[in-house]
Amino acid sequence: MSTPETGTDPAVRQQVLDTMATVLGRLLETDQVITADTQVMEELGLSSTLGLEMLLELEEALAIQIDVELMDPVDMKTVGDLATFIVGHSRPD
Repeated sequence: MSTPETGTDPAVRQQVLDTMATVLGRLLETDQVITADTQVMEELGLSSTLGLEMLLELEEALAIQIDVELMDPVDMKTVGDLATFIVGHSRPD
């Protein structure tokens, strides 16, 4: 079942969110609670280098390939935005 507004499976999106929270917490060396509403730049200060490292680790952890060529950073304001993009623009590895 997919959500009407995003066309994504909520369970898969939640798995991506959970994995992202774990990876981001480790990469940023923070104990901050990371949720779907956490702002990537304003709250986490995620650099492009760490963002790329996070995507590579997500691909490995979730056994997927993310189509990063379609990624528009302007549309990736929150962790939830990024998770929705990943679910909609990835394929099994």
